[in-house]
Amino acid sequence: MKGKLTLLIIWILACANVNAKEYNASLFGVLSDGVTNNTASIQKAIDYINEQGGGTLVFYVGRYVTGTVYLKSNVYIKLQEGAILVGAASPYEYKSQGTLQGLVIAEGQQNIGISGKGVIEGNSTNFLKALKKLMDAGYIKKEPRSSLLAFNNCSNVQIDSINLWDGAYEALSVTACKKVDITLISIEGKNIPSSSGMLLKNCRDIAINNTFIKVANRPLTSIDNQNLNIQNSKTNTGTPLQSYLK
Repeated sequence: MKGKLTLLIIWILACANVNAKEYNASLFGVLSDGVTNNTASIQKAIDYINEQGGGTLVFYVGRYVTGTVYLKSNVYIKLQEGAILVGAASPYEYKSQGTLQGLVIAEGQQNIGISGKGVIEGNSTNFLKALKKLMDAGYIKKEPRSSLLAFNNCSNVQIDSINLWDGAYEALSVTACKKVDITLISIEGKNIPSSSGMLLKNCRDIAINNTFIKVANRPLTSIDNQNLNIQNSKTNTGTPLQSYLK
């Protein structure tokens, strides 16, 4: 019995060590010049970390342009202070997965998250300008309402200390997820008329703490959630987020 317990402890520690591994994004050819489209390189990094059993992809100071990337189980993204993940201007760079559209999306994954004091920037002025041209020309028929972060049917999701700025639509969309922890995040629409805060729908066990939201449209939309706990969170006018649950 003692031998089995020892093996179990070793296995748990091994798993923890794997998930604690950090990988510098630059090692995968990701460039911080604010010009290069890094979509393929970032996805390669996420896929590799997932295949290795998990870990954290770390971005250091710089501007990293990207289109849609798919977050996978046991992979975490960490944006250090001064690191900015910038949404590509072209609407064609934003892909769908099931019902999801966004810059960083995850469908049916577990043990995932985004943290750090960095920024995910929607680049909405340039995005909306490009979108209007394409829609006026008839190349795009339906407006793609892409979120900055979009998760569906995921579990054990952690979003911590990140800044979600300049999104054209909802900054954060979380649907049909369970065990979601949202802490110390800041959402700012940067005066974009179509900007919104968070959409939470059909989720279970969600905690929102110390969160700030400043957007032109509704800061929080909550639909059919179970065990939603909000503390010390408000809008730029001082309105508690709990007010939007009614």
